[in-house]
Amino acid sequence: MGSTNESPVIRLQRLSFVIYEHPDLDQFKRFAQDFGFEEASSNADETLFAGYGRDPFVYVTRAAPAGAGKRFVGAGFAAESENDFEKACALAGAEKIDTAGRHGGGLAVRITDPNGFEVQVCWGQREQPLPLRGISAEAGRKGRPVINGTLDKARKGEFTRLTPGPAKVHKLGHYGYNTDRYEKTCEWYSQTFNLIPTDVLWAPGHEDVDVATFFRLDLGEEYVDHHCFLVARAEAVDKPAETTVHHSSFEVEDLDTQMMGHQWLLDAGYELVWGIGRHVHGSQVFDYWHDPSHFIIEHYADGDVVNNRYKTLKAEAGNMAVWGPPVPVIWGGEKLTA
Repeated sequence: MGSTNESPVIRLQRLSFVIYEHPDLDQFKRFAQDFGFEEASSNADETLFAGYGRDPFVYVTRAAPAGAGKRFVGAGFAAESENDFEKACALAGAEKIDTAGRHGGGLAVRITDPNGFEVQVCWGQREQPLPLRGISAEAGRKGRPVINGTLDKARKGEFTRLTPGPAKVHKLGHYGYNTDRYEKTCEWYSQTFNLIPTDVLWAPGHEDVDVATFFRLDLGEEYVDHHCFLVARAEAVDKPAETTVHHSSFEVEDLDTQMMGHQWLLDAGYELVWGIGRHVHGSQVFDYWHDPSHFIIEHYADGDVVNNRYKTLKAEAGNMAVWGPPVPVIWGGEKLTA
């Protein structure tokens, strides 16, 4: 039994998976293979896709009910301890999930956030063994890529040969929301879990109005991804207020792997949203695509990692990329004319 002075915050160890419903499951499965996922298991209810990281799965897909259309359901995290899992079970409205037939097993509980999306907290899943190194598109590469600079020629007598194919996914890195309930969403997540802001952006010309928060997991001295959860302010214009998924993002090994995956998706006829470029906040090299249901999904590489020595950065919004193509209209870019 925990102490009565124990913090009510549920400590999460890592982000693990996202959950979506698609109208055409077979079509999405083809896309998933081209995107770099591996099918981990499938039954009448759902199909689980894995990367090559420790999580038994990183993407859960279900068939959308007839006539219901596509839907983002929520995301799942691994609890830091069994005690934290029990804290999640004790929250009002929490529902334990039957994981008897789920790949990786373990325990799971479902919580509903203020916007109606699920947050699943898991404990005791069987983790996958990690490979000795990340999976790169560079054939025969051992360890880090060796780059020849202008003066330092470290790669001598060795050739860079790349293998065509999907960019193999390592893990789920982050996901996010556009929401008109910005303050309430930020408050609920930061008070319920060990999520803290890495970067907070304000509206151009209005320093008192925050429009985006990049949250990371607070694991103390341990270095973690710059963000695992994004909350962006969305204003309702000529339509009912709502919260929608912004995108989900999956890590790949390096820039060459990302570029080969980019070419593979282009050649397969999928719709590019934005990329390839490098972000400012998080520094990752990005590549955004529409999946067959028109959800936005991203490959990223070379993202920042920080720990508790990093102080929250506040900055003006609008500077989304260090380099890359023009920002798409859906994210505030200017409409290009012929």
